[in-house]
Amino acid sequence: MRCALIASILLVASVAHADEHAKPKKKLHWEEGRMRFTIPEYIATGILGPLAIAEYFLIQEQSSPHWTGGILFDDAVRDGLRLRDPTALKASWAFADATGTMLVLMVTALDSLTIPLVRGSPDVAWQLLTMDAEAFTLTSLVAVTAYDTIGRARPAYADCTNNTGNVPAFACYGSLNASFPSGHIAEAFNSAGLSCAHHLFQHVYGNRAADVFGCARDLTLATTEAFLRMMGDRHYFSDVFVGSLIGFGIGFGVPSLLHYMKWKHRVMAVPMAGPHQAGISFGGAF
Repeated sequence: MRCALIASILLVASVAHADEHAKPKKKLHWEEGRMRFTIPEYIATGILGPLAIAEYFLIQEQSSPHWTGGILFDDAVRDGLRLRDPTALKASWAFADATGTMLVLMVTALDSLTIPLVRGSPDVAWQLLTMDAEAFTLTSLVAVTAYDTIGRARPAYADCTNNTGNVPAFACYGSLNASFPSGHIAEAFNSAGLSCAHHLFQHVYGNRAADVFGCARDLTLATTEAFLRMMGDRHYFSDVFVGSLIGFGIGFGVPSLLHYMKWKHRVMAVPMAGPHQAGISFGGAF
């Protein structure tokens, strides 16, 4: 019985010790061994960021579409989701814009800036904000370049050009040839990807359940915006699907691969040249 009691005490102690290590530390800190934002990233983001903004505002969309109509089940989804009432259509546009704006602000202003500062870590706040800027820059460049180059007509294009009267006049204003992929949805899922990376790896809220909720919350908001864009007849399903892949892939993948993963195997490529050999030598610590 004494042995059983001792064993029970040791088991409880070991579980408590393991649980203590499993829980994220209360004080927010940048974990040792993770790569901080590097000088090449500062340079690249500083150059590409203004370029992405200039591309968005200055580069014109295709004057005529290169691609019209839906693919696979685009038309079926459009028929099932789009709103016909002009008031409801306008409302869906407004709610979609509000959802997207709220999502970006929650991820950047709240989770990347305010929460780390409240938890006493300007260092983490800076790391998160620079990662955010990098991911938003890359997502914008990919999405804007794609939809300006591909030139897919929006779902309402045929009704607008043929004056069928099936869509209200205001639905025919603005960009009609920049549908694929959806830039708004790429931005929304980029935000959600950043949120999930910061919450699941950095534990921004300091509580595992709360951080999982933060990731799920922002994925839900991004998905909601995707449905609102389709309900507002601004995008086909394939537009928002590909936009979400681009946005989440960059938003989650870039900070995870460059900063949150601890790469134990560092490889360095060194150019070699000589009278009898030329090429690249690989070396590092394994």
